[in-house]
Amino acid sequence: MSRPILRLATRFTRRTRMTAWAIAFACMALVGTLSLADGFANGVGSVADRIGSGPAVYIRGRELLASEINADVLSEIPGDFLALRAHSGELEINNESLPVMVVALVNYHVGNGTNPFPSGTRDLSLDAGLRERIQEMSEKPVGSSGNLSLFGIRLTDLPIVPPPPTRSPLFPDTWAYVRADLLAGMDLVHGGSVQAILMNASLDPSMISRLGLTRLDAVGAVGFVRAGVAQIQAPLRLLAVVIGLVIALLVYAAMSLEVHARGREIATLRSLGASPGKVAAVYEAQAILISLAGAVLGTAIGIVVAQAVVSFAPLFGFPNLVILTPPLGAIGLTLIVALVAAVVAGLVPSRRAAVLVRSKGAVSS
Repeated sequence: MSRPILRLATRFTRRTRMTAWAIAFACMALVGTLSLADGFANGVGSVADRIGSGPAVYIRGRELLASEINADVLSEIPGDFLALRAHSGELEINNESLPVMVVALVNYHVGNGTNPFPSGTRDLSLDAGLRERIQEMSEKPVGSSGNLSLFGIRLTDLPIVPPPPTRSPLFPDTWAYVRADLLAGMDLVHGGSVQAILMNASLDPSMISRLGLTRLDAVGAVGFVRAGVAQIQAPLRLLAVVIGLVIALLVYAAMSLEVHARGREIATLRSLGASPGKVAAVYEAQAILISLAGAVLGTAIGIVVAQAVVSFAPLFGFPNLVILTPPLGAIGLTLIVALVAAVVAGLVPSRRAAVLVRSKGAVSS
């Protein structure tokens, strides 16, 4: 008696196979989306942690590029710090022209400033990310010299030197570096002023007030970024409800048609002594099997798709800010949603099968 019931419960027809594939596609979308969202949150969190643990940044005013700190007062600031000059310019290289951020860094120790990099007076250092961008645009290696337009002045045939040996986690890898005296020579007022001061320790409030400085609130920025990511993740959790409704409708439609098409098989089970409860359990079990089979398949495909998206995104110029981890939460949520949807959606068809067993026409005496 148990073998016919087991065979009926585990038999997959063309209709139920198509339903399982449809459920797999829905679960793939859920797992893939949640995995990428969590990976994006991990990536942004990693960057935010580096920013939050970085040095204190002081500017004059509210915007970095508009800030102008008198370089003559830097010797009065105690401790070790980094003076940053940053201006937007235009770089011509490899027969291409592109906007760049031109930066000069001066290290201060006990009031004395040193500018060890680049070593040459006219050297232009291109960081790794900027070099990759130039190579992608021109489809050839970075040239040995380039032209730089800044402050309305165009410098030609500047020697191109390698990227800086070290870089703060706060700085992107797309900057161009020059010496501070080159900027001062091009424009004594704007090129000679400093846009930002970076130091590990906080400045004395009286010093901040006297120099008219403002501290960039990196901690507040980190909180803002993380709150924004959390706001993105919250609606995605609601996607599980939508996927659950889709799975329930698919299971309900498939099992209703199965019950309608298997009247004779139900009658045979009844003649073999199966009770209405057992017949109802057969179709409820089949609904669960279909849903779980689709969920397991869709979960596996979703993980592969998420990994593929992360792997191929940089090839299309998208920044790689996604750090994928084993999506245990997404997998568990998907399986629970599929199971609950199957149980609920299978109740009506299974009860209909039990009623069909009781009907006189369905059971041969």
